[in-house]
Amino acid sequence: MENPYHPPHAEAQPPPLPEVEKTPWNICFTLLWGVILLMIWQTVQGIGLVIYMLKEGLFGEIAKSNEPLDADELMVRLMDGDLIGLLSFMTIFAVCPVAWFLGKVKKPWGGWEYLGSAAVRWWKWPFWLAVTYLLGLGMGLLGPSLGLDEMHESMVQMAASTDFPILLFLGLAVGAPLVEEFVFRGILWRGWRGETQRSLWVTIIVTSALWAALHLQYEPILLAFIFVFGIALGIAREKTGNLWVPVAMHALHNSIVALGMLTADL
Repeated sequence: MENPYHPPHAEAQPPPLPEVEKTPWNICFTLLWGVILLMIWQTVQGIGLVIYMLKEGLFGEIAKSNEPLDADELMVRLMDGDLIGLLSFMTIFAVCPVAWFLGKVKKPWGGWEYLGSAAVRWWKWPFWLAVTYLLGLGMGLLGPSLGLDEMHESMVQMAASTDFPILLFLGLAVGAPLVEEFVFRGILWRGWRGETQRSLWVTIIVTSALWAALHLQYEPILLAFIFVFGIALGIAREKTGNLWVPVAMHALHNSIVALGMLTADL
């Protein structure tokens, strides 16, 4: 019988387990994963180009020609808008799942958490989209005075050669933003971000420079704009903690560019 003056002691609860520290992939592994993701990206593009060349009989033309096919002519034929759009869109399904998986296997991270999935206050979405629009508007206004009077030749070629504009639009406005942001503001960002302000700015500058280097076909002034836009994407990624904000910014910018390409002759 229980003694009312001495109630039974509550069972002792075990102390809570210490929280497991979440550390990202180190700098070297992050660089390795970035290279692998870019290789996957280029492999998908390369396979698509080979299939297209087989379909169009370009290999046969090259084999039968007494003179080597002019590189510029070949490039023009490969800059088919439907092909570029389709390949850019299809690359989503090769690169993005691998990027998610690389975050998932780095315990105790989750795949989306590693890439950046923090909650974002509603007003930050229109704010960063407005920043994107204003940057593009500024570039449009300053372009003529900086010697940029018209679209790059590759953009004109893609727009002129497309039979299905929706393919080109999906590739530029959906495929490219997803793939590029998963790599640069996703995997590379998390691994290189560090804990200090210095590491933050190094990460912003390095990822922006590497991203700009993917677009070396453009004029220097456009490369400078891409670099500056990359810095804005990096700051948005830092301030929101969410990868989908720079994805949305990138998608908005590319949507405006794609619509400009497709309606230039209307």
